[in-house]
Amino acid sequence: MPCLHQACCGFEAARSLPLTNGTNQRHGHSFRLHARADMPLPDLREQLARIAAPLNYADLDHYLGHADDQSLLEWLASQLPTPAALSLRSAPGLESELDPDGQRRICISGHFDAAHWLPHVPDGHQCGRLHGHGFGVRLVADAGQHDAAALYSAWQPLHATLHHRLLNDIAGLSNPTSEMLACWIWQQLQPSLSGLQAVEVFETASAGSRYDGQEFRIWKEQRFEAAVPFDHAGRYTGHSYLVRLVLTGIMSNHTGWVRDFGEIKARFKPVYAQLDHHPLDRLPAIDATDCAGIARWIAREFAESVPELCRIDLLENPDEGAVLFLPAANG
Repeated sequence: MPCLHQACCGFEAARSLPLTNGTNQRHGHSFRLHARADMPLPDLREQLARIAAPLNYADLDHYLGHADDQSLLEWLASQLPTPAALSLRSAPGLESELDPDGQRRICISGHFDAAHWLPHVPDGHQCGRLHGHGFGVRLVADAGQHDAAALYSAWQPLHATLHHRLLNDIAGLSNPTSEMLACWIWQQLQPSLSGLQAVEVFETASAGSRYDGQEFRIWKEQRFEAAVPFDHAGRYTGHSYLVRLVLTGIMSNHTGWVRDFGEIKARFKPVYAQLDHHPLDRLPAIDATDCAGIARWIAREFAESVPELCRIDLLENPDEGAVLFLPAANG
């Protein structure tokens, strides 16, 4: 099971970018850089700190000439000793991504508030009752074909259609699950955004779905509090961990689900009970208590009960940890 580590750093910097009126306006950003690479987590943190240090409180134009987000990502990637998937957030809701193979993406985030109910759930299921969510939406597109302005422009009419509505009343959304909603947004946008690569819908802060025109992925997150050994003297430290369980599979035409989020949580409960408020080095048959070791332990304990499981993210803080990839039965 291949495993990558994920780390993050921030830096403050100024730059000039051309405006639509043809002028350049010098301004500043609080940048957040995320990297995912085949490198031990402490080393990855050190490398990110090293490449970001000369940019902190600097004029990016001196380094790049034209310091847009994609150019900045390419420069940062060139400074790392090993290939990495990079993501740069230059403003709230705006990210640029660069893969090791050179693929470039632009991502924007949106939000809408709406009500819904699910007509095909079992009797007594809470989602069969009329309720609501503050939904998050993330659009991912080829940066070579679209810019952020194009994505925002395409999203605005959909926001007007979805915001403060009963989703079941909208044509094509009679069964508005997260998966169906992601697919519906894709179908509305893709004809005018040929470079659209994925639509992500966050039904809650801990669950959501992704659709790329062919495949569905869903995720369910849980947090647990645990202790781990800190040094060879036997001292302990602790973290508020986040585990993100990512599944891929075929959406049921009846339920509109890949899996019920509640079912995923219920199946994970016995594993969660062993993790939460425990010293992790005492877990049965655990090999290591770093993020990668904990993720592998979770995979051994949980993957058999959910064959659609394709990835486990295990984070020891909001931005850093391990990403474990599994050979899911359906992708």
